Amino acid sequence: MRGLKALPRDTWPTNLPLVFWAFRVMVGLGFLMIALGVTSLYLRWKERLYTSRWLHRCAVAMGPSGLVAVTAGWVVTESGRQPFTVYGLLRTADSVSPIAAPAVATSLAAFAVVYFVVFGAGIWFLLHLFNQPPRPHEAGLPTGQPVRTAGITPAPALAAGPNAQPAE
Repeated sequence: MRGLKALPRDTWPTNLPLVFWAFRVMVGLGFLMIALGVTSLYLRWKERLYTSRWLHRCAVAMGPSGLVAVTAGWVVTESGRQPFTVYGLLRTADSVSPIAAPAVATSLAAFAVVYFVVFGAGIWFLLHLFNQPPRPHEAGLPTGQPVRTAGITPAPALAAGPNAQPAE
């Protein structure tokens, strides 16, 4: 396998420290996510998954790790191939579009407007649905019976009401 030292210096990526650290962030977060999953499986097997406060805190802290890892991978991919658009064939400087900046700005603004309209319509529709009361033909919660949660693993039954206690 050829390393960077085997290539001419002008073909090296211009930002080696960024690529170096972004790759390590991506791989490190990947291993941390795997460790969190394996730890969760172990604690579930030991029936301590739902009572482990430190695991819950770690899971919350790891919440943005997927986005950060994907973004770091994107940085490695896009920054690591510089100065080429197509490695060894087309340099980035040679693949610049001849379109003027105002034309690009206009198309970007048009995309932004369309996305904001679609996003706004979706939010408006969801809020409209949330504000509607249940319809008469829709059944509500059964009265006088315990309420059970949905899911693969059945949860303990709860008595209906604001101060619900587990039913025996």
